[in-house]
Amino acid sequence: MHDAQDEEQSRVVEQEIARQFELLSDAKKDIVRNEFMVSLDDRLAYTKEKLAEIDISLDIMEISKYISLSKIASDYFGKSKEWLYQRIKGYTINGKSAKFTAAERKKLSDALEDISRIAHETALKIA
Repeated sequence: MHDAQDEEQSRVVEQEIARQFELLSDAKKDIVRNEFMVSLDDRLAYTKEKLAEIDISLDIMEISKYISLSKIASDYFGKSKEWLYQRIKGYTINGKSAKFTAAERKKLSDALEDISRIAHETALKIA
């Protein structure tokens, strides 16, 4: 189906799949249905993960106008700003998408909370 050039080709492929499916025994139909559902679950989990990464990227890029991501990378992670940007943007590094681990996400969250606390305390001193 992915190779279909237009809707007509998609329809023809879909009809052939349906025809082939009908030729299967009931037991094999159940196997195909189960494998299809597992495949859908895998794709859904993958999509949810990618959306979460995009959300982080958008959120971080919004606050990066006001705080130094380079300083967060060095002070909280002991890493370079490039390392942090690779994870924020999801760049492909050595054939794999760079992303935050659960522990790194927690550490980033804690860093932002810490910065927020410092900013709040400073604001109170100034007022």
